[in-house]
Amino acid sequence: MSDFILVILAIFIVFGVFRRYLFFLVMNAVSKKLFNDMNRMQQGRQQYKAPGYQEGKIHVTDTGKKGTGKISDDEGEYVDYEEVK
Repeated sequence: MSDFILVILAIFIVFGVFRRYLFFLVMNAVSKKLFNDMNRMQQGRQQYKAPGYQEGKIHVTDTGKKGTGKISDDEGEYVDYEEVK
């Protein structure tokens, strides 16, 4: 019976000593994974970000096609202007 108690006590002591290292090892791995995921998401957002036009300024891109009579799909759609009083 005393051997069983000594083995259990030894297991608790060994686990208590390595618990700190195990905790920090797991926390370090989790934080690195979260940091890498966050960087990957940030790079994905920057990839699809519009060109750096200033807010409130007007930017017109000339397509170079004059008098073709056709509107390409990337030129947008016509919006009727209505004056608000």
